Order: sequence, then structure tokens, then C-alpha cells
Amino acid sequence: TPMTLLNNWRRAWFGPMVAAVLVWLPSVAVAFTFADGTSMTCTARGVAVREYYAGPADPFTRLGRIGLAERTSDGYRITWNQQRLQQLPPELRDFLFFHECAHATVPTEVELEANCAGLKAMRAAGRAGPAFESRLRAMFPNNPYWNETFACADRVEPVRAPGTVPTG
Repeated sequence: TPMTLLNNWRRAWFGPMVAAVLVWLPSVAVAFTFADGTSMTCTARGVAVREYYAGPADPFTRLGRIGLAERTSDGYRITWNQQRLQQLPPELRDFLFFHECAHATVPTEVELEANCAGLKAMRAAGRAGPAFESRLRAMFPNNPYWNETFACADRVEPVRAPGTVPTG
């Protein structure tokens, strides 16, 4: 029948065409998917941080960066270079979520502060521990920046009474 021919044509041509276009289009999400398949939403001041996955044709991808957290008119957004992110070892990819989220939650523009706060948050979320951290350390042996990241995350903050401000 003519209807069957039309439906077959649609399946044969339209499906692959849509799939090809979707590969090139960016996507927006509110949750990051970790290597183990679970996901988490970054929340800064009670607002979910949107995540934007830049496709191959996106200008952000051409910058060569992996991720970027930036302030928007209604909160924060994390932009991910989808290609570069997928090429990373799973431990580093998962850590980068916490690093970029720290830029929004602390907030900070200082990379070492985002690394430190990100690793602390990752530990608090139960996503980092000795085995995970030893694999992460092995990626950056004798690297001063990463050594300071771990030293900072290992420091115990003094306990202060609520509402007090540290001095000096």
C-alpha cells in the first residue's frame, strides 16, 4: 500500500538523518552522569546548575577546554566539551564534575580552590576514597598542583561556633 511505502521510506531515511543531526547538536541537562552510570545535580545556592554539552561544531569545543562553570543571569551553567570529556579516564571525568561544581558552589575562579573544594565535596558524597584517590594521584605523579590539591583537601578545618567569622 502507499501508506506502507511511505512509512518504510520514513524509517529508512528519517531515522538515520535525525540520529546524524543529534550527534552535532548540543544538549542541555541538569544532572551529570558518572562513569558508573549514576548521576548527580550540582546545586548552587538552592538552584540546580544547568549543564550544556557542546557538540563538535560548537565554538566552545574549538577552544580545547574540557569544562567551564560560569555565572548566568539566573545562576550558573557548566559547559562541557563532550568530545574531550569522553576521552578522559573515568576517575578524572568524575572528579571534573565536582571541580566545575565547586566553581559555582564556593564560588571561586581560583583553579586550586575549585580542585580542593571539589575533592572535599566528592569525598563527602561518598564518591572518593583511598582507592579512587590513589588512581587519581597516579595520573599526576610529582605534580605540585595536584600535590597541593590533595594536601588542601586533607587539611582539617578548625571548628567554629555558628555565625562566627575567622580573624587574622
